[in-house]
This record gives sequence, C-alpha cells and structure tokens, in this order.
Amino acid sequence: MLLTARRLSKVLQLTLAVIKPDAVAHPVMLEALHQRILDNNFFIVKCKDLVWRRQDSERFYAEHSGVIWRGSWEKRLGTPALEDGRFFYQRLVEFMSSGPMRAYLLAREDAIRHWRELMGPTKVFRARYTAPESIRGQFGLTDTRNTTHGSDSIESARREIDFFFPDFCMEEWMDKEEPLFRSRQIHYDDQKQIHTLSTQS
Repeated sequence: MLLTARRLSKVLQLTLAVIKPDAVAHPVMLEALHQRILDNNFFIVKCKDLVWRRQDSERFYAEHSGVIWRGSWEKRLGTPALEDGRFFYQRLVEFMSSGPMRAYLLAREDAIRHWRELMGPTKVFRARYTAPESIRGQFGLTDTRNTTHGSDSIESARREIDFFFPDFCMEEWMDKEEPLFRSRQIHYDDQKQIHTLSTQS
C-alpha cells in the first residue's frame, strides 16, 4: 500500500508520439503499435489520424533545414567532415507528407523517457542490434522510415503537442485532469481508443 501511494504521488508527464506513414500504411502494424502503447502503461489522452501537406512537414522540421551532419558512410569514405543536412531534411519532409500518420498525446510518469526507450535508437541498424525488442528494432525500415517519432525533452514536447493538438491546453489538463488520471479515475474507451475520465462515460 505504501508503494502504491508513493507511486501515485508522482505527477504524470505528457509527451507526443507519432506513428509515421510507413507504419500507418499497414493496419496490422498500426494495431500492434497501439496495443504496445497500452501494454507499456501509457494513458492515451488524445489520438488522431491526419495527413500533412508539405508545408506542414516543413514547419514541423524547420529546425533541421540547415542542419550540418555527416553519416557513418561518409565517415568511412573520407568525405568532407561536414555535409549540408538539407538532403536529409528534404527526404524527411517528403516522407512525412507522403501519407496518413497517427498522433498520440500520451501521459505517464517520465513519459518522454519511457516512450523514447520503447521506440529505440533513431538509426534502425543500431536499433536492431542494441535494442531488438524496441519498436524501431522490430519494425523500422530506414533512418527516415523508422516507424515512430517522440519528443526528446519537456520543451520539445510542449512545442510538438501544441503543433499537433493546438486546441489542447496543457496547463488546464495538468491542473484539472492529471490528478484524476494519476489516481486512475478513468477508463479506456474502445471505440474512441483513448482513456477518458470515469465521469465522462
């Protein structure tokens, strides 16, 4: 009982999770990923399917438009130490606007860390060898088509949640609904595929 009380005393954290077009294109995979979220004790606060226009992708990934990077192959081939990241950015933008995706607003203690651990490393090759049970280790195809996205910090979670769920007020949810979610005064709605307050049944 003491352990339960201590566990419930921790405030839940919100994070954004996105199932990318490569996974949404396969209904069985999408269903498996949804179940994986539930099995890992995340509360699904919001969930929606959407399709981005190219402009949406460009806005979301704007911070990557001028990234300077160099991949492992370039290192091995001895090409210049810094390579313009615009090619990576363009490929990412095109892919993320290539078909439907699903966005989740998830809640859990340390949700950001737990979701990123569940996803596994960004690079699929590394995920398969270092985290084979992770989502990317099991389902990822390439470093772009790597099945999922997740916020990497509290700041990015706030920004990304606002981008995907502009009508959601994080402060209001934390103040009014977080205590009820934390004390599990909720149920899972199979039809809506989200957790709702028991009073909203």
